[in-house]
Parts: sequence; structure tokens; C-alpha cells
Amino acid sequence: MKNFRKASRLVPLCLGLTLGACSEQPQDPVAETAQDAVPTAPAEAVSVEKGVYVEPELKDYALHNEYDDDGDGDGTNETHVRRYINSKGDSAFSLTTNDKLWAWSVDTKAGDDADITNNYVIRDSNCDGVFDQRYSLNAKFHVPSCLLIQAGTAGKPEEN
Repeated sequence: MKNFRKASRLVPLCLGLTLGACSEQPQDPVAETAQDAVPTAPAEAVSVEKGVYVEPELKDYALHNEYDDDGDGDGTNETHVRRYINSKGDSAFSLTTNDKLWAWSVDTKAGDDADITNNYVIRDSNCDGVFDQRYSLNAKFHVPSCLLIQAGTAGKPEEN
């Protein structure tokens, strides 16, 4: 499981899943790096905030890379990840499964990872199109079970 850290910021989805986020990785468009696949220590337990959250504005961001990854730990890469970066080095990720956008992550390069209002993951927990959960960058989160059921796969039970 990967965590967001200053040297290598990564998005954890569930056990065994790692998605690369903003980091000092090479800035080669549409390319994965080996660093994206290296696991780190488990994330600290952090509570989730519930509310209504809006997608980040990507006005000054450009698509950096995209790839498929395993969002539920079953060995199948069912989640499409798009990574965007702006000129300041800030990054944003979108996570899509079964053609349904279910999470965004924003990580400001100069920001404090503990600042959940500026560095966060927002998630649509029940597939209704509303981002209703917000996590800090080091919190664990995963594909909503409603998307796994739609795919006809046996997903792990919801923890949040």
C-alpha cells in the first residue's frame, strides 16, 4: 500500500494497490515510472470527513500520464487513473471504474499533507455522482462496492 509522502506522493486505494501521485518523478508525459510500483509502509488510520465536495478545477493542469490499476485488490486492473500536473508541480488524479468517475485526489507541492482542505482525496461512496467523503492524503480508501457489484465481481466489504 502506498502513502502520500513529500518525496514520493502516492494514492492508496486498498491493500495491495498503489497508484502514483504527485512526486519528483520524471515528467515524461503518459509514462509510468518504476517508483509507481514500489510499496511503502501501510497508511496511518485517518478518519473520513462526510459532506458534499466538488471536483477540483483543472484550469492550469495538463494530463501527465494515465494507466489502469487494481482498485480492489483482486489482481484485475479495473480502475483507470489519470494524473494531471500544473506548472507549480501540484498534482491531481481522477479514478474511474466501469466508466464511472468515483474519486479525485489533489496534492499541492508546497502544501501540508495534513491540511485536508487543500490536500485531499474526495470519493463518491455510493455511485450517486456526489463526492460525499473526503480523506487526508495518507488515509486508506478503495473502489466503492457499488462499482464492483456493477462489474459482477466480488468486492471487499465497505469499511467507511
